[in-house]
Amino acid sequence: MAWNLDAYVLTDVGDVEEVLRWVEEQSRGRRFELFAETDDEPMTSFESPRTTGLIRLLGSKPNVGVPAEIGRFD
Repeated sequence: MAWNLDAYVLTDVGDVEEVLRWVEEQSRGRRFELFAETDDEPMTSFESPRTTGLIRLLGSKPNVGVPAEIGRFD
């Protein structure tokens, strides 16, 4: 089983409570991490990676403490 990552950049957000409501609606009980960007980076196409620094506000790394099988030799 592999992890599936859904990543979103929220813009024009009024406050943290609005973001938390959005996370609650979208997470459907799944683990999540909430980050804030440290700089005001303009929106570009999806293919262009964002480069600003991030600060974790809420959540935890989803794979901490979970064993992962990388390969099997028989």
